[in-house]
Formats: sequence, structure tokens, C-alpha cells
Amino acid sequence: MIQRTMAAPWLGAAYYPEDWPEELQPEDIRLMQEMGLNVMRVGEFAWSRMEPREGEYDFGWLHRVVERLHAAGIATVLCTPSATPPAWLTAKHPDMLVLRSDGQRQQHGARRHCCSNNPAYREATARIVKQLAREFAGKPGVIGWQLDNEIHRQERGCFCPVCEAKFRARLQARFETVEEMNRTWGLGLWSMDYTSFDEVPAPRAHVFHHPSLTAEWLHFQSDSNAEFLDMQADLLRAGGVDVPIGTDMMPTNGQHYPHTNRQMDVVQYNHYDDDSHLWAAVFWMDYIRNLKPRPFWNTETSTCWNGGVTIQGYREPGFCRANSWLPFALGGEMNCYWLWRAHWAGQELMHGSVVSSCGRPLHIADEVREVAEGLERARDFLTDTACARSGLAMHFSAQAWDTFQAQPMVPRLASPIGGRPYAYASTLNDEIYRALIEAQLRPDIIDPAADLTNYRLVYSPFLPCIEEGNLSRRLPDWLEQGGVWVAGPLTDVRTPEGTKYTHAPFGHLESLAGIYCKYELPGHPKDFRIRWWNGEESAGGYIYDGLECREGCQSLGTYLEAPMAGLAAAAWQPIGSGGILILGTQPPANVLVSLLRWAGEKVGVRPVAQADANLLVVPRRGPRAEGWVCVELHNRPARLVLGRPVVDLLTGERLEGKITVAPFGVRVLQAAER
Repeated sequence: MIQRTMAAPWLGAAYYPEDWPEELQPEDIRLMQEMGLNVMRVGEFAWSRMEPREGEYDFGWLHRVVERLHAAGIATVLCTPSATPPAWLTAKHPDMLVLRSDGQRQQHGARRHCCSNNPAYREATARIVKQLAREFAGKPGVIGWQLDNEIHRQERGCFCPVCEAKFRARLQARFETVEEMNRTWGLGLWSMDYTSFDEVPAPRAHVFHHPSLTAEWLHFQSDSNAEFLDMQADLLRAGGVDVPIGTDMMPTNGQHYPHTNRQMDVVQYNHYDDDSHLWAAVFWMDYIRNLKPRPFWNTETSTCWNGGVTIQGYREPGFCRANSWLPFALGGEMNCYWLWRAHWAGQELMHGSVVSSCGRPLHIADEVREVAEGLERARDFLTDTACARSGLAMHFSAQAWDTFQAQPMVPRLASPIGGRPYAYASTLNDEIYRALIEAQLRPDIIDPAADLTNYRLVYSPFLPCIEEGNLSRRLPDWLEQGGVWVAGPLTDVRTPEGTKYTHAPFGHLESLAGIYCKYELPGHPKDFRIRWWNGEESAGGYIYDGLECREGCQSLGTYLEAPMAGLAAAAWQPIGSGGILILGTQPPANVLVSLLRWAGEKVGVRPVAQADANLLVVPRRGPRAEGWVCVELHNRPARLVLGRPVVDLLTGERLEGKITVAPFGVRVLQAAER
């Protein structure tokens, strides 16, 4: 049995004792201890067990499992069950069920099937949350709370009368008069202007609605979910809860994550990326790490495969090891598997787990034990250090996500109903971020409202509105003081309302950078050749802006084909001690990396390691230690050249010079005394 400390780093799983005979708990807990797990998430879907009939509560079973876990040295993250209201509640208030855009009501029998704005649903949720706080605030062994489960707007959200009325009230509060809304959004075109806010429709998916209206509706649905969570967090705190509160998110679902986490203490994250796509999980962890000061919790991930009623996505040996280490490498303090004991009935019978529904450890049990042992060996290093910033940041915007859903602008960013789902996020992830980390450029992924003080090089790919977060106002001083901004294509092309600027193709770039955009051409179906500053030639992508360089501006790429021939595809403008690099098109990955290295040299931003592209190398620093956590992402050997001697805390080896990392291998390297 592995002797784990009941403290971070936390390794655990989602546990559903409500679905199993209570006499199985001692054996479950024995196996948890044997695996080295020290935390369990409990209660997220158990509303009908907690409140079998309205106003009748049963928490005895939940108290017993928390107490048994605590006695065994295993902590509990308790969950509010609002994602799965019981049948007696939805039968009494059928109007709380989500009304889809096609006019059909959701049915009882799944999860997240109720409207976050419905008064009866909110009241019932408030009652169960208050009762949970009365029962469990200060309970020994409870180290945190999870609100709801993977809250997000489904399709375009709920279209019930409550949502429509709240949306219209929101518009009236924003614009005061319908005439102002008509003017701001340009609704006179196509006679789309309204004479009353009561006439404004909720933009259903099958109708070609005005993009400003559609984007505002998406913002509203996201904000409604965030308010629903804020209510729960406030109630728990009022009830005496003084441990961290968060909500487990799937950041592929379009929720505005900075808003969603405004009242949370800890960011919680769920992911199921497979062994061919692990860099996607790295992208999201590089993003969520920057939403809150506290280390994040990876609250769900797969041990071996996914599966609802159909099994899919087998992971190769070693995947569980590499995947389990990612959150700890990237600044988190918890990794939980979904799930502990596989379900014996229901919708997700075929999903991978730690032990089977028969209670038998799965084939990945040795990897789970190995991870637990490694976390114990590296505990001091992990808890005493944090991810060291490289000086590079990349913008990711929930507002941009909504803008591209409402008006994709180019085919490759099309993501409305019928288009490529999550195209904005997946484009940033697969086509841009992956190239950066494979070049060992380690960006923080930040919201446009984030402070730029800690960064010397900031890259904004596809950021249509730079007024978001007052970025346009903050940039000039930051540039004067030595910052370098790389503005990607489709950046600064929309107002906060999703409309075009009328004085120029860009809102601010021409005056900031001393350029003039002569032509804009689509990148479909033809791409245009460019000769770059370093002599390379390639096509661009997505869109093509033909730039004229003025006022001391330098071209870094020239179009070779008419009608753009001779115009700049990329331009550099020094500003104060820094400057702007404007990309009029999206370069291929190798050129993009070269451009970022070129810009980074001006401000001392360089690759964090000399390593193969398949190796994630995360520098970590603290007051008493520094080093690197290395995770191989592609199931093949990797090499790393060390600049100083280190000790691998997992093996005890002293290493220097060129070293190897095994397929899906992990090394925790602490700098040794010279």
C-alpha cells in the first residue's frame, strides 16, 4: 500500500456511492488506498438520493462515506447536485426543462436539462445547496466543493419565455431605448429595426439572424449560467463553507470562463483528450492556470478510454501516466479520474475507470500506482514551485468565440449549427498553439483583460475586437515600455458589438502601426504566395490583407502574385522600446515560429529548452528550488539537452548533458547544486 499524505498534490477519482450497496465501501476504500489515491469527488448527480421527496432530506449515507474516506486518509470534494434535478421536481415544474431552439422541451432522464434562469429550478437548487451547507460546512475531510457539472449552453441555450423576457430586459438595460439598439447594431439594414424591445426575438439556430443579436444572445446564455453558479457559491459561503469552491468545466463548450469563475476560489477542469491529441489538454491548462491565483484542479479525465453506451478511444500503455502528470506539470494540484468504479447501469456503461463494475482493477492500475508514488516523491518540489513564465502570452477570447459563431468571417472558422464545431478554439489549439509548444515556446494563454505586466511578447491570433478588456487602451503604454505585440489576421476588425469599423478595415492598427491596408482578399479557394524576410516562400492562409508600410514601418513578407504583388503580408513597426508585428495573413507553422522567434529576440523571449518537438518541458521555480517537469506527448522517445546538472526526483538519478525521455515518459528534474 502506498502511504500518501492527505494534502496536495491530490490524486483521486469520481465516486458514486449512491449507486452501490454500502457494504462495498470498505473494499472500495481499501483499493483506493492500495492505488495511492487521496481524494474522491462525491455527490454531483445524487439529488434524488439527498432529497427523495420534496423537503425530505437524507444525508446519512453521505456523512458515512465522507467519514470512512477521512478515516482512511482520503479527502472528499463534495458536489452540489443541480445538474440532475429529480423527477418529482421536473414533473411538478415541467417548464423548468430547457426549451430547445426547435421548440421541443428537453425531457427528464439526462443531466443539465433544466434552464438556469427558471425561478422554480433556482429556488429548488437554493434549498438543496443551503441544506448541504448546514450538513457539511466544516466537516472533517471535506477539502472543497464542486458546483453543478460541466455547465454550458447547449446548442444556443434555452428559448423558454423566462429566458426571452430576461434577454429583452438585458437589452433594455444596456441600450435604454430601442432606437439606440437599432442605431448601434445597424438594424435598419434589411428592415431589421424594432419599435419595441418586446419585438426582439431570441435568435433560434435555424434562422439567419443579425450577427450582433446572435452574439449578444450567446453572451446572455453564458452569463445566465454564471449567475446560477454565483448564487450557489454565495449560499455555501453564507452557510459557513470555508474551503475552496469551484465548478468543473469543459472549456470546449463555449462558456465564458473568466465570467464563470469570477466567484470561484479554484478553477476546475475536465478533459478527455486522447493519446493522439494531448497537446489540446496542455492548451487548456495553460489557459485555466491564469484565471485564478490558486493552483487549478483537473477534476475529470480518462484513465484509458471513453464510452457512453459504446466503447471508444483506447489509449496506449503509458497514456495514463503522461496524462495524469500534465496538471501537476502545468500548475495544478489535483488530478481526478472519471470514474472510480465503472457504472453497472445507465448511460455510460462503457467508459473507462480505475476499477471495473465488478470491483477489479483495470490494466492501468500499475500506472495509477506509479503516478501516486511519483507524486509523493516529488511532493516538496511540486508544492514549493510554480510554473515559471517565459515572457510569452497568447490571447484566447470567449467573446471572440461568440463573434465567430455569429459571423465566422472565413470558412475555416465556421462554427454555427451545421459548421465545424468549436472551430475558433480548435484552430488556435491545433494549428497555432501546437506549433509553439513543439518549438519549445511556452506561452501563457490569457484573456484580453489580463494584465500584460509579466509579458514581453504577446501574440493575438484571430482577436477581432481589441477593445475587449480595454486592451486597445492598455497596449500603447505597454509597447512604449518595451512590449512586442504580434497582431494576427482578423485582429482588430470588429467593434465590441460585432460590427465593422467604418473609418478603416481595422479599429486601431493603422494608426498604431503606421500601415495602410490597401486590399483585403479571401483565402478561399485560392491562396497567395509570399516571400518572407528570411528568404522562405510559402502561401499564407485564412485571409489576405495587402499592407502598405508607412512612417518607418518595415515589411517582413511581400506578396508575389497579383493583385497583391508588392504589398506587405507582414510588417514591423518599432514603438518606443517595443513594437508591433502585424500579420496580414496566417503564415504556415514553420514561418509563424520563425516570426515569433524573430520578435522574441528583441525582448529576450526564447525557447525554454533544447528538446524534441514531442516533449513538453515546463520550467518551474520557487524560493527554494527550480527545475523542470517533462512529459512526452506522442508515445515515442524524446531527447532533452540540459544546461546544468539535475536530479530526477522520480528515479533518484543525477543527470546532465543530453538525456532521453521514454515514450509517454515523465521526468521531474530538480536543479542540483553546482
